[in-house]
Amino acid sequence: MTHIYEIRIDGQLDDGWQGWFDGMSITLEEDGTTLLSGPVPDQPALYGLLRKVRDLGLPLVSVNQITATLSQQIINKKRNTKMNKNSITIEMEYIKVSLKLKLVALWTSLMFLVIYLDYFHLYMPGKIEEILAGKMFVFDITQVSLLAGLATITIPALMISLSATLPDKANRWTNIIVAVIYIPFVLFNLAGAHWAHMLFGAAVQVILLLLITGYAWKWPK
Repeated sequence: MTHIYEIRIDGQLDDGWQGWFDGMSITLEEDGTTLLSGPVPDQPALYGLLRKVRDLGLPLVSVNQITATLSQQIINKKRNTKMNKNSITIEMEYIKVSLKLKLVALWTSLMFLVIYLDYFHLYMPGKIEEILAGKMFVFDITQVSLLAGLATITIPALMISLSATLPDKANRWTNIIVAVIYIPFVLFNLAGAHWAHMLFGAAVQVILLLLITGYAWKWPK
């Protein structure tokens, strides 16, 4: 005949130990103890459970045989369902995106947008001819001008890794300063041309930079 037992031990166990205790329900009590409850087919099975408690090195508080009425079974089922929901909620909180990862993602999106805008720039009429003539916008293509152009792109590119590695205080201010300074560079690229893709790209870049500034400004202490 199968009986219902409640085994109380001193210490906290999670639901991952259900397999170890032959599928018995595990309930964490407010007093720091853990309640194992469920059907036990016979005395040898009960002794086996007690040996497992001993092997864990946790003090045994009590062992009680109870009569499981239908109402008690319903209460236990509801309790286990609530515990499972709480476990899922805790797991979801652990996988929330961190602030640093959000900043890394925003800078990455910005860099992809910059690269594609420069690439599409080559398809605009007359741009290839300007490049072949040694011109870049109104500037001559020289080592200095190319180095300056690379430097302006290097800064946001480095922000992808810096946002993930810098200490919190330095990370916060670096993101704020670089994002604010980089907005005029984005708007400067609109000078002399107002193609739709350039306006759209500049608008999205400014939005990304404002998001970066906002996230960094609200950095938790």
